[in-house]
Amino acid sequence: MTKDNTTTINNPQRRDSSSKLIFGDNILCSQFLRNYADMEILRRIQPEDIEDVSERYVPLYSTERESDTVKRVNIGRYMPSCEDENSLELPLYIVSLVEHKTKVEYNVAMQILRYMIYIWEDYEKEMNRKYPHISTRKGFRYPPILPIVYYEGKGSWTAPTDLADRIFCKELLGDYLPHFRYQMVGLHEHSNEELLEKGDEISLAMLINKIECVEDMEALTSLPDERVEEILRDTPEYLLDIMGKLLRALLYSMNLEEDETENAVSKIKERKMGRLFENVTFDFQEEKRKAREQARREGLEEGREEGRKEGREEGRKEGREEGRKEGREEGRKEGIEEAQKELSITRRIAKMAKQYSAEEIQEDIMQLFGISRDQAEEEYRKVFGD
Repeated sequence: MTKDNTTTINNPQRRDSSSKLIFGDNILCSQFLRNYADMEILRRIQPEDIEDVSERYVPLYSTERESDTVKRVNIGRYMPSCEDENSLELPLYIVSLVEHKTKVEYNVAMQILRYMIYIWEDYEKEMNRKYPHISTRKGFRYPPILPIVYYEGKGSWTAPTDLADRIFCKELLGDYLPHFRYQMVGLHEHSNEELLEKGDEISLAMLINKIECVEDMEALTSLPDERVEEILRDTPEYLLDIMGKLLRALLYSMNLEEDETENAVSKIKERKMGRLFENVTFDFQEEKRKAREQARREGLEEGREEGRKEGREEGRKEGREEGRKEGREEGRKEGIEEAQKELSITRRIAKMAKQYSAEEIQEDIMQLFGISRDQAEEEYRKVFGD
């Protein structure tokens, strides 16, 4: 390993894809709600109590983020009104809205409110279709929604958790303003030891998601092997596959050699997660450090603003040379990262070509690298043409 063990890898697309994998699974989601959502009523929730209804809200996702998930958590049945002789016994459930963030977003309360209104309007339409005009009855109620923000950033979450705190002069109108709070579950608020103590697969997945630098890898491998492997002993094979995908996406984003990546992933499938990074080298980190240092020196020579401009131009130039569409915000640094990512994609496509169809290859690189279907098709065409 190099000494530059504070170099961080923070790829929002990779993290969005990872979040979708985690919260798209009912076992992992039920573990998350039981252990991390501060609600007594959820302490006994089981996977079979959860229904993923995210697809119903695709129109809203077009303006928000595809990594967010909406779960209907069934907790019983209730009678809307004892006074209404025409009252119907209806399912009682909590709509759990899990909002994924990698950085502090100060308008998240308003974003969540839009979700909630959309979900309630959808519920009202659905109930009126089943039971005409039921929403006009005295006893009609909307389902409770538990909004949760799952935050993977290392810094403190400084955004207000009450919508009213985003309204100026709120004290003038007090209770006449809309009030609601969302729960904030911070990944880095839990130490590795605290996550391990939970003793479930969601906590192991969160341990993987905490990795941002070589130092984090070393911290993970220092955990007691026997404790980690005890959790994995009874883990279903498909959950091992999910954790393998999380790790593979992480290591590919760090441009680790493919054989080393697959060796680390195999440790999960062999239920030996405590020995993930045996025989893994991280020389690429030194190259990234040198590239950043060179860009910093150039920026200092020309001035901060001019340096950024030159960095962006150089990033775009290197991006064209390496087959990328455009440079990214920080020029040279992100241009190099994009080139390394594209090289990893090309390697992956070439390796899979002998055994898998074009569609299977494209699906694979979409999951691994957090890219869209159009981007996956474009990367495939670069290798094999039309």
